Amino acid sequence: MADKQSAIRFLKGALCGAALCCAVFCGRAALFTEEKTPENMTVGEKAALIASMLESNYIEDFDENGLADKMYSGMADSVGDPYTVYLSAEEMTAFMDEAGGTVTGIGIVMSKDENGNCVVSDIINGSPAESSGLKAGDIITSIDGESVVGLSVPEVSALTKGKSDTYIRIGILRDSEPLVFDIKRSTVELNYVEHRKDGNIGYIKITEFTKNAAGQFKNAVKELTAQGIDGIVLDLRDNPGGIIDSAAEIGDLLLPECVITYTVDKNGGRTDFTSDSEYCSLPLAVLVNGGSASASELLAGAIQDNGRGIIIGEQTYGKGIVQGLYGFNDGSGLKITIQRYFTPNGVCIHGEGITPDIVVHTDVKDASGDDTQYEKAVETLGV
Repeated sequence: MADKQSAIRFLKGALCGAALCCAVFCGRAALFTEEKTPENMTVGEKAALIASMLESNYIEDFDENGLADKMYSGMADSVGDPYTVYLSAEEMTAFMDEAGGTVTGIGIVMSKDENGNCVVSDIINGSPAESSGLKAGDIITSIDGESVVGLSVPEVSALTKGKSDTYIRIGILRDSEPLVFDIKRSTVELNYVEHRKDGNIGYIKITEFTKNAAGQFKNAVKELTAQGIDGIVLDLRDNPGGIIDSAAEIGDLLLPECVITYTVDKNGGRTDFTSDSEYCSLPLAVLVNGGSASASELLAGAIQDNGRGIIIGEQTYGKGIVQGLYGFNDGSGLKITIQRYFTPNGVCIHGEGITPDIVVHTDVKDASGDDTQYEKAVETLGV
């Protein structure tokens, strides 16, 4: 259907020819149809009946689009899987942007300060925010003339996003001085891979496996090897996962010719992800913790099962299932769990996680001298 209004019209149209009678009692109502009863209605007919009765009888006005979205969400929720969800058009757009590693907006990261103000905590390099003169530490007070006081960070973030080449007016406080910036939105590529050279060690942190993460990872390895390193510490801590193809592409760069992972669907169909014989053979240690999930575990499991590196840290989250994304003409979508994935040794880690080769606990995760997991990784590499 073209949109949610047409979906509601369809539901109501399904009632044509059905005669209704309603007996109202104190605190409850009894509803009967002459042609059908709730026991022999189809799912579509019952949904149509509920939609029509709400519109005809509910005492207040209500949003029919919201009714449709909640109905679709309820259908997805009914399977009892937190990863199978209906996405509204707005949610679908945000999800696709995040998965693609881009965002259409002005390129700022925000947080709340101790006074509850929404503060610019970081500016993305090359973004409209950077070229306009916004700075980390600026307090956002208004957007397009409307105060943002009391709004949450996600709410303010949503207001900064929009179509490319549209303008946004942001009011800020900088050192108690009010300033206003008119900024043109554009598509900004987000960075999901951080890297640096630490002595003769190359440190690489992947925060999420987005569409562009594999390319960013390859560039990081290229830059570090050009600087002359003798080993790599790969940090997957608190990485929630992402696109399986991105994780497999990074695995192909780190692993010799082997199976990286394989997936199995409800009908037993198997799909293998493999690497070729070309790879970076530097000694490798991988950091994981309870926040390492899904694609992070896939990559760590492939490295562990193939004996390619040492896994250090804490038990991982334990998400061993894969979701497929299906889009509809109105811009909404449905994310459905469609496969289980397995490590090369045939282990599905869903609900279990991956046990590190060396267990080390820490509250510090900044790859510094106080980060005991990182220090253990450097010691283990022995280079």
